[in-house]
Amino acid sequence: MLRLPVIVLIAAALGVAVANAQPAPAAAAPRTVKELQPGLLEVTGPRVNEAVVAGIAKLTATPGKGGRSIEVQSPWGNSYFGWPKDVKPVAFTIVHAKKTGAVTVSAPGFTEATKADYKAAVDAVIPIAIAKAQAMKDSKTKG
Repeated sequence: MLRLPVIVLIAAALGVAVANAQPAPAAAAPRTVKELQPGLLEVTGPRVNEAVVAGIAKLTATPGKGGRSIEVQSPWGNSYFGWPKDVKPVAFTIVHAKKTGAVTVSAPGFTEATKADYKAAVDAVIPIAIAKAQAMKDSKTKG
């Protein structure tokens, strides 16, 4: 699988740290990931890259909306699904701005104390979101 580069932009109180996660292929534009809460990228980083590579433009996870708690937006359409069984629902959003390559990850309730809940939620939700986006892509390209 082709892995696109990830340049991590971590907003800190007094500065910004930048790290190049992989060498950039010649034709690929660099992608930046910005976390809105300190420590969030540590929990979401690898999964965020998987979502972006799969073509997900925006993923919004909202507790309490039943079968529409998680919305996945991709170039092939939008899809919705409920929280996976045995996963504590926590709110988070991943937005990929295709023109600039920037990815923003936000989670309003994220703290050091909720880190494990967010990791479990992201690890459970993103693979399902990728499968939903792939199914939408397949239905558009085959039909």
